[in-house]
Amino acid sequence: MATLANITSVGARLRKVWVTAGCGNAWHGPCSTGSLQALRPYSASAASSSSGAAEGDFTADQDPGDALVPGGVRVYRRQRAEHERSFRWGIGSKFREQSANRFTPVHKPHPMNTVVRDDYYESSNPNIAWDELREGWEVYWYENSKLTARPFPVKKFGIEKAKTEAFKFFDELEAAGRLGQRPRMEQPQDGVFYDQRMQSWVCFFWRGGRPHSRCFAATKYGYDGAKTLAIAKQNDPISGVLPARGSGGIAEVLRVKGKPPQELKYKGGPTGNKY
Repeated sequence: MATLANITSVGARLRKVWVTAGCGNAWHGPCSTGSLQALRPYSASAASSSSGAAEGDFTADQDPGDALVPGGVRVYRRQRAEHERSFRWGIGSKFREQSANRFTPVHKPHPMNTVVRDDYYESSNPNIAWDELREGWEVYWYENSKLTARPFPVKKFGIEKAKTEAFKFFDELEAAGRLGQRPRMEQPQDGVFYDQRMQSWVCFFWRGGRPHSRCFAATKYGYDGAKTLAIAKQNDPISGVLPARGSGGIAEVLRVKGKPPQELKYKGGPTGNKY
């Protein structure tokens, strides 16, 4: 059995190798993986020798200087191109994927710092893009002639899994045959076109020697209905599809006269009736 002096001597030698390997203070501070691996052979040999050897008996192959590899300490270095980033809304995990375990309150930031590879934001699929504002991946596709999107935020799935799940979901859409073609807004005639920003059919026409334009919202008249109104308005700038009186260009139903200004005076009274 090793004596107390022998154990103390082995501990002192181990501490010397620990500091030599670049780990700072004994048992404190960060240590690289290579330094720990460099300590492993010596610690094993020193522990075995302490049980069978006499007090203060150490051979040459058990010297602390031989514990370090002749080529030097193996230090782990990250080789990939990466940068440090702070995710404002947090970084998710398998635990955060559950709705009951999401970050609360959801409207407040939960910043978390990490290291991200430089090519993380690149996408080989134009229908899958990184959304900087929401800090997540967005999958875009057309279904039933309508643009649809589904987010995969980092705050829910995590950094790498958010991107993996986005590409996986797009493959599922393709396998299910849900990927439609982007609808083409062809002009039925010159001067009539569909405005994507206004979501309306627009027509240009001349009246009284001056150019005019009219917009017919698809949300109000429907896609085909707004298109029909725009074509009719260009073909008949005076009336369009509604009957007009004279050459004023205003439909008959819009020419209903209201009360004159004299009848719209404030009547007063205790009830406060204005008209």
